[in-house]
Amino acid sequence: MKKITLSFILCFVIIISAKAQSLFLEKGQNGFEISGGFSTNDDISGFSGGVGYSFSGVLDIGIYVGRFTFDQQFLEEDLNATTISPLASYFIVKQDERIPVSFALNGSYQRGIYSNKALRDNNIDMIANSFSIGASLYSMFVASEAMKIQPSIGFNYITGKLKFEDSTESDTESFNTTVFSLGLSLIFQTSPTNTFVVTPALGFGDDVTTFSISLSFIFPQN
Repeated sequence: MKKITLSFILCFVIIISAKAQSLFLEKGQNGFEISGGFSTNDDISGFSGGVGYSFSGVLDIGIYVGRFTFDQQFLEEDLNATTISPLASYFIVKQDERIPVSFALNGSYQRGIYSNKALRDNNIDMIANSFSIGASLYSMFVASEAMKIQPSIGFNYITGKLKFEDSTESDTESFNTTVFSLGLSLIFQTSPTNTFVVTPALGFGDDVTTFSISLSFIFPQN
């Protein structure tokens, strides 16, 4: 169970770790982000979405939810998981005419609730709680008048616990891992102020390779 829990956490962390709307705003500019995405690996796949806000183009906060389906059955029933994750990131360095890269620190909390018919029938709660901290490096290039590209590389350390509980007893498993990620954002200016971003990404951790793709709309406020 620990392996598929790690696959589940990695699947979600990879897609939310790419969320940094400050990348697409000028320093000193506030803005909203609305995004959605899909991620998958050998054990699990699912969709997620959320909203975020950037303060002064350097501090991001957001909250994201996801729904995932496991390839393996649990107690001979299909297994699903719903997760919610608040997150924050802070840009220590922002790319400009003198500095060719952006560098950010990020942190998030994930709460995943597992569900299937067997768990419900036996009144078993199965919940994973985890924390992630990490850093990412970005650099933006102009590809054409209509598009910019932004490759990125990052890592996150994840630690957490999986808890099983029924009316008579409970049991807890601890887990931790480090995941490395590679992303490539395609950035389109849809209006003089608004931006649309497509970001495919790969994550590598604990012998699991996760693919994700996210779509984001950025709306500057000033």
